[in-house]
Amino acid sequence: MHEGGTLTWREVVDKHHSALVDELTGRLDSDLRDAISRAIADEQSKAGLQLKQACDDARRSQVESLNQMLRRLRETGEERVLDLLAEGCASYAEQLVVLVFESNQARSAASFGIENRGIESEALSFETSSAPAIVAAIDSRDPVVALGTGAEISPVLADAFSRTLQATQDPKAYLFPVVARHTVVAMLVASGVKVCAPIELLCEAAGMRLAASGQPAVSSTQQPNAAGLVQLAPGVPASETSGPRSWDDLTQEDQKLHLQAQRMARVRVAEMRLYHEKELRSGVAGADIYGALQNQIDAARDRFLQTFLSKSPTMVDYLHLEILRGLAHDDDRLLGHNYPGPMV
Repeated sequence: MHEGGTLTWREVVDKHHSALVDELTGRLDSDLRDAISRAIADEQSKAGLQLKQACDDARRSQVESLNQMLRRLRETGEERVLDLLAEGCASYAEQLVVLVFESNQARSAASFGIENRGIESEALSFETSSAPAIVAAIDSRDPVVALGTGAEISPVLADAFSRTLQATQDPKAYLFPVVARHTVVAMLVASGVKVCAPIELLCEAAGMRLAASGQPAVSSTQQPNAAGLVQLAPGVPASETSGPRSWDDLTQEDQKLHLQAQRMARVRVAEMRLYHEKELRSGVAGADIYGALQNQIDAARDRFLQTFLSKSPTMVDYLHLEILRGLAHDDDRLLGHNYPGPMV
């Protein structure tokens, strides 16, 4: 710098050079940050799409697997139904056993993941009185969740399930009755259950298959009422139907139609639980199941009305009963104020 404060040309160049470097550095930092942000956003978008695709693929695979198993159940002979049930449910639980009942005894007819503990898993047997949870599931004909202890599911089953019960954070046993013509003819008991809805659906399908093959209406686990009659539908008061008060009062054609109606009601409600689980949870939480599943419920009601109620004066609204039992757990307040109620 010369005397008098005048800058030399070199100092002017250096000053502008420094300013230019600072400006370029700022721009580069900004561009780099923008590029990094865009790259992260692109990767997140790709990851989100990949996750959605993976979920869709998994859901599609599960549906295809269930459809295939339902076809196999429909086409198989009665003697293979329980084996197929165990096979179809194996991917949804760590361990399971399918029980049948005779003379107050339960014995395994099929199993998956049960270790040999000195007896063959196919020969597991115990008195039903030693398993209060199993008795409760037989009485209610509904799925039951219980502690996997000897006091609840019998010492025999608790020992058979001990590997899963000790290794997982879920100490519970899941009981799914197989119902044919109002009677529990078998029961699937599982531990380490990953998802319940497919197991329940397959158990209902197995019960329908056994009913269609001529499974007796009354087994050793349930007996006729005092008059020697089996009611048309469990839990239906006589005042709710003007037709016959017992199964034997129906003609053979009406019996067939009633069984078809029950199967249709169970399948439709099972489908709602399986394919609309999120909406169902929302409806239960808000005490408005009908509002959450109105399209599905209305479609099922229209079909049930046209296919069954319009064809028999003895018909019971099995769909309403199944909606009440399977979706609202017998609490009609959860159905919502706009639910239209039974059709008969």
